[in-house]
Amino acid sequence: MKFLRPVSIALFVALIAGLPAGRLAAEEKPQSASGEQEQLKELYDNPTLKKWFEEPVGLEKGSGPWMDVYKPVPMHMYWYPNRHYVKPDGTYYDQLLQKYKAEDCVKCHEEVTPGIVNDWKESTHAHPKKDEGFAAKTKDIEKRVNRELPEVSCNECHGKDHKELKMPSWNTCGQCHTTQTNQFLSEKDYGRPNHPQTTEANVIVPWYPELYRMGIGNMQFGCDYCHAASEKCDICHTRHAFKAAEGRRPEACQSCHMGFDHPDAESYGESKMGYIYHMEGHHWDFEKPLKDVVPGKDYRSPTCQFCHMYTGKGEFSHNVVSKGIWRMGTVPPKGMEFKSSLKDYPYGVNLPPLNYKLDIYSPESKAKREKWIEACSNCHSPRWARLYLENLDEVMFQVWGCQDRAQKCIEDVIAAGALDPGPEDRDPYPLGDIVADALGPGLLGEPIYNAFKQTKGKLPVLGPILGVYADFYPGKYNPSRIERLYVDMWFGDKAFLYKGTAHVQQDISWWYGSSKVFGKMAEIESEARLLMRAKDTDRMLKEKGRYKSLPMLGLILAGIVGGVFGVGVIRRRKGN
Repeated sequence: MKFLRPVSIALFVALIAGLPAGRLAAEEKPQSASGEQEQLKELYDNPTLKKWFEEPVGLEKGSGPWMDVYKPVPMHMYWYPNRHYVKPDGTYYDQLLQKYKAEDCVKCHEEVTPGIVNDWKESTHAHPKKDEGFAAKTKDIEKRVNRELPEVSCNECHGKDHKELKMPSWNTCGQCHTTQTNQFLSEKDYGRPNHPQTTEANVIVPWYPELYRMGIGNMQFGCDYCHAASEKCDICHTRHAFKAAEGRRPEACQSCHMGFDHPDAESYGESKMGYIYHMEGHHWDFEKPLKDVVPGKDYRSPTCQFCHMYTGKGEFSHNVVSKGIWRMGTVPPKGMEFKSSLKDYPYGVNLPPLNYKLDIYSPESKAKREKWIEACSNCHSPRWARLYLENLDEVMFQVWGCQDRAQKCIEDVIAAGALDPGPEDRDPYPLGDIVADALGPGLLGEPIYNAFKQTKGKLPVLGPILGVYADFYPGKYNPSRIERLYVDMWFGDKAFLYKGTAHVQQDISWWYGSSKVFGKMAEIESEARLLMRAKDTDRMLKEKGRYKSLPMLGLILAGIVGGVFGVGVIRRRKGN
């Protein structure tokens, strides 16, 4: 069982980080010193990653390393348009073209989809020169595209006719909004989690194609909708109004950033900051760019965007992860004496970017912290901000200590062979029957490769990062109750503690965070005790040969019960 511990991270690293990804500039400038136009960056400059995520395949293949294992559901053509979009059947549109000309997009859609047209008519795209400020921005864009833009109509994003119809994505928006798009793409420089790579995070993990193999892939609707939409601009600037003002409001973030593993909406919305916004935000001027907002005058309380898009010195960027330090709290930190196998993380694996523990006090992290303090100091004193963020660090170190205690408890159960049902009686780990042959010893490493080959994937995996499969895999007896309790603790309850504390929402920090963590630890330790006692009982019965007598004992007991019941029935009948 010794080979089980490294599996929890090594496979994830091999899948996610085994191939190099393109590096992008962290800070983009609109023009070079020579005055040349800024060029739109690529999401992937690696041929393998392009094949996995960008090469158009329609609905014939999936995405990522398991693209041949499953075929996506039809809705993926809208959620992953660069790869999966399928042009519509021409019959319906041929009928429409008998009434409308090919260039009559607006007239036709006023009949077919009037809501879309009304959104567009009120948008800046329909009136790109509606005031001096937008006229100046439009003039810059006209220089980029080398033509005049009296309006940005349907064909600019979707193509000129239905035979060449396309669904736009970030690269479509980037043709005009290059600086903002490049800032967005630069999130990749700061590691995961980030928005441009959300598709990867969804489809590259083994439980995603496993659910398709089980015939229940559609049940991942929620994962697909958020993870696909997050790599497109319209997740914040919704179709077809595409209002910058809408993207500056907290609600633009909250339809995804809420719930079990990232309760940001609840934490911010129920905090004092959120209540001030709820009470007064309808008076705030969201048409004003963030760099022009005067704290306390324009906004009396920060928004998600004001804090997370702030890059220092009064500047803002479409990169919202550049100040991230704890990275959602899922990777173990340095500076702790772990008793579980977390002490060995990342178990000797040497594949970036997950080949190290988080260094909360590195020069890079300290620089990010100073930017956070600068952002907080718009409303609080720098001393208050520093002390509060240091308190957040201590909260995270302490909850990692609780996770270490819970993981050590389960590892002791596994080492004793007391996990029930045991791996041999369970469905395999997701894709466990093919993962070794698919990736080979070169990516997995010989020990892990051999472990999968020998067990055919029937082995327990817990902890960062692949242990989270327990929330996504309905295998028979896999996960067991104790494993599910553990992943709920570290992936869910710990997230409430982290987000509640980070957003200064005390109730979520305690009742939905700390208190839940303590409760899960109690359940895990009680369950571990029952499993160990059951293991000891089984061993004792085997040693004393009692197993052979159990069937006879059962028959005797059944006979006694039956006899007592029969006597009772006879007496009742005589009494009647």
